[in-house]
Amino acid sequence: MSMKKLFSLQALALFLLAILLFSFSSPSKKDKAPAKKIFISSFMTMHDPFFVSLNEGITKAVIAHGDSLVFLDGNHDTKKQEDDVLAMLDQKIAGIFILPATHDGCIDRVLAAAKQKKIPVIIVDTDFNVADSMYLCKVVTDNPGAGKMSCDVLAKVNPKAKIGMLTFSLSKGCVDRVNGFKEEMAKYPGMSIIGSQDGHANKDGVNGVIREFLAKTPDMDAIFAINDVSALAANEGIEKAGKSGKIVVMGVAGSKEGAQAIKDGKMLSSCAQEPQTMGKVAVEKAYDFISGEPVEKNVYVPVKLVTKENADEYLK
Repeated sequence: MSMKKLFSLQALALFLLAILLFSFSSPSKKDKAPAKKIFISSFMTMHDPFFVSLNEGITKAVIAHGDSLVFLDGNHDTKKQEDDVLAMLDQKIAGIFILPATHDGCIDRVLAAAKQKKIPVIIVDTDFNVADSMYLCKVVTDNPGAGKMSCDVLAKVNPKAKIGMLTFSLSKGCVDRVNGFKEEMAKYPGMSIIGSQDGHANKDGVNGVIREFLAKTPDMDAIFAINDVSALAANEGIEKAGKSGKIVVMGVAGSKEGAQAIKDGKMLSSCAQEPQTMGKVAVEKAYDFISGEPVEKNVYVPVKLVTKENADEYLK
C-alpha cells in the first residue's frame, strides 16, 4: 500500500472518529434544559401587606422550581384584572394564582379562557361560588375560624361586650370572618352587636366612617375589624375621640403593625394568617397537577391567635 493511500485512510478514520465523538458529546434537543414555566398571580389589591406577603410566598416557591412569575395587580377592578390576565394567555402559561378584584366580580372570562387552554387556576384566599370544573383548587385561610377565635378571646375579658363591626362586603374571606364571629357569639348570650359599617378594609375607608360609627354607638366597648389595617385605623379614631382604653379592638392578619399595637395595649388580639405559607401551598398544588398528582379541591390554612403573650414572635 502506498504511503499516500495510507495517509488517506488514516485521515478518513480520524474524521469518522471525530463525528462519532461529537455525536456523543454534543447535546441533543432532548438533553437541553427545559424552558422555564411561566405562572401568573393576580390579586384584589397590593395596598394590603397581606397580599404583598402572599405574593412573596408564591414568588419564592416558583423561583425555587427554576421558573418565573408575572404579577398583575387587580386594583379592585374586575374588568382590569380580567383584561390583564387574558392579555397574557397567548403565552404558554403553566398556571394562574388568582384572588378576584371584587367579591361580586366572578372572573368568568378568565376561568373560561383558562379552561379552554387547559391552564390550571388556583384560587387563593377566597371561597366565592364557582363550579368545581372551572378551577383546580382553592387555597384559603380558615376565615370563619379567625372570627370564632376573636370572639372567644373577647369573651374571656368581656363576656357582655357591646360590639361594633368594621366589615368589608367585597371580600368573601372578610364576610366569612364576620359570620364566624357571629356564629361563635351563640355561646355567649351576654354579647351583642350594636353597630356595623363597611370600612372598605383600608385606612382611608375606616377614617371616613369611624367618627360617625363612634358617635352613633357611644356605649360600644369592643370593635371587631376584619383586618389589622382596619383595626389600626379604628385605634386612631378611638384616640381622637378621647376613648383610649375604653374600647378593645381585635383585628385579623397578624401583621407587625398589629403585633406592635397589641404589645402596646392598643389592640386586644389579631388572628395571624400565614400568607407566605398559603402562597407556598398554592404553588405546591400547581406543581402536583403538572406532575399528574391528585389535588384536593379545598385546602385550608389555619390561623394563629396573637395576644400580648406572644406578640413579640410577630415583630421579628
